[in-house]
Amino acid sequence: MKNLLSVVIFGSAEKQSATLYDGIELLYADEGESEKDFLTRAAKTAKGKYTVICDRAFKFADVQSLLNIIDKNAADMVCFVSDVALKTSVLRTVAKDCEDCFSLTALTVFSCKTIMKTTYCPFSFSKPNGSFKENNTAGILLAAETFGKVKAKLPKEIYSYAFNMLCDKLVFYYMYAMLAIRDGALPAEKLIEFDNKLKAEIVLHLALEKRFTAAKLHKLREKGFKISRFKASKFRKILG
Repeated sequence: MKNLLSVVIFGSAEKQSATLYDGIELLYADEGESEKDFLTRAAKTAKGKYTVICDRAFKFADVQSLLNIIDKNAADMVCFVSDVALKTSVLRTVAKDCEDCFSLTALTVFSCKTIMKTTYCPFSFSKPNGSFKENNTAGILLAAETFGKVKAKLPKEIYSYAFNMLCDKLVFYYMYAMLAIRDGALPAEKLIEFDNKLKAEIVLHLALEKRFTAAKLHKLREKGFKISRFKASKFRKILG
């Protein structure tokens, strides 16, 4: 059977020796391979019609329904519960510019022209790694800056998907960063610098204010993003 889906896996996901489904290939990073190098290589070698980029552990769920859809579908991206399958031919055009899994997903979404939405749940994902990763900062900024450049040209449904994806990522990024600041793992100046850069993308900066419902973000800015024990406990509860 032809490969319909490539699952590109980086991070904490354990290797699965084989898939129970025909038409799926699993691609893993080599030992010591950087995230960016792996994603660039995976984009070149992926044989699937569509690709899912995964940076956390998962189990297969109703993946057969997704395979049935993408076998007959021609949309550039197919949305499902918790993630999206991206046409591999589109992904290849932007892979060289990515920094990490998130930016590769975002840059590919920005390059899509057509979208299909489904309610299938082909994968059961674990919760994201519960800690701040400074090396993902460049990827988020790249995605935000690129969105600012291309947003006016995006089809309405893809704009909506990309906008929500970025806002969700930023909300979690800020919470994890402030927890890292409180724990002494990140200098507050790092988040202040990031926040100042994000102001250039005013649409996202204003949206973040509204989406950040865990606290009043403008007041946290005034305090240099240093949070109280109560706020830290609230953030950790939200993040799970």
